This record gives sequence, C-alpha cells and structure tokens, in this order.
Amino acid sequence: MGIRAVVNAPDWSGAHHRGEAKCRDSRLTPARDRDVFFEDEVLALDICNGTYDGQICPRRTECLRVAMVNRENYGIWGGMTSGDRLAMRMRNPGKPERWIWHPHGEAEPPTNEENQWSAAS
Repeated sequence: MGIRAVVNAPDWSGAHHRGEAKCRDSRLTPARDRDVFFEDEVLALDICNGTYDGQICPRRTECLRVAMVNRENYGIWGGMTSGDRLAMRMRNPGKPERWIWHPHGEAEPPTNEENQWSAAS
C-alpha cells in the first residue's frame, strides 16, 4: 500500500483574492443551497467554462489542480469531467506540470516538444 499526497481544497468563497468560485455563487445556482455537487454535469461544465454567462470561473485552474492531485473520481472539477481528468492523467503519468486545462472532449494541445518532432518529420 502506498502513500499519496492529498491537498486540502482552498477557500472557494469570495474572501479569496481571486474571487468566489462560480459553482458557489447562489445567483447562478439558487436551488443548490449548500450542496456542492450538481445533478446536471452539462450545467456544471457550462458554469465553470463560461458558456453559461460568458465568464470563466476565476478558480478553474486551481480547482483542476486540486482534483488532479487528490485523484477526484467524481464530478466536474476545474471544468473537466472525471473521464477527461483520467484521460489527461493517463497521457501524462507522473507529470503534473502537463495537467493543464483543455476544452471538454478535445485532445490536449501539443507541447513544444511534440511540435518540434512533427516539424522534423
């Protein structure tokens, strides 16, 4: 049995200098009360990624990092589904610096190294 690091979730409230996480905003999700999980994954993706109101969540990158380090298996974190996060982890095992956000369902953008190799071919 191995030991793995766990990162405590930061303060998602408006007291943080980056502002409140959009998933916590009661104006966008008035029926949610204190529940941090959305029943509708599409709505959660739309709110986080800005397709709901044109504004991306100011905490999206931080949220994704917490989910990736903690290996969150359920829900939308950082604007990505659990399947998106698993695929990113499988493509980049042990390389947290490559765990960057990319649009839902799209392949990760190529790195400079990959661009360099394709140009040499």
